[in-house]
Amino acid sequence: MNNNQEQINFTVNIELNNNEAIFSYSRGGKPATGGGIVRTETAGIYSLDKVAIEQGFVFTGATITNKVGACAEDFSYKLSDNRQAITITDTAKNFGTVCLIFNVECNGKAYESADPQVENDDIL
Repeated sequence: MNNNQEQINFTVNIELNNNEAIFSYSRGGKPATGGGIVRTETAGIYSLDKVAIEQGFVFTGATITNKVGACAEDFSYKLSDNRQAITITDTAKNFGTVCLIFNVECNGKAYESADPQVENDDIL
């Protein structure tokens, strides 16, 4: 990670409901969307909470696609902490909005998150 990046830490809770993974996010103990507006190079660090880890969830990757504009190429991801965390890096070079889908696995079964959209705005 680059020292000039803004870092935003999210905690991720995942619960199974009728064989569907329900994702919720928090920052500093307060509910959050998991996405947001980015205006500078940013690293979003998403860490599974204790409950999700105890259930056996791990990150396997992320699917990042353009929704508005062409900024998906600005994004990359890296798994860490035995796949209990994923860092989404955004260079914020291009304007637009992406669909950000987290890919996880629990006890051999794959799940995807709903889309916490990220918007690149006010690019310098």
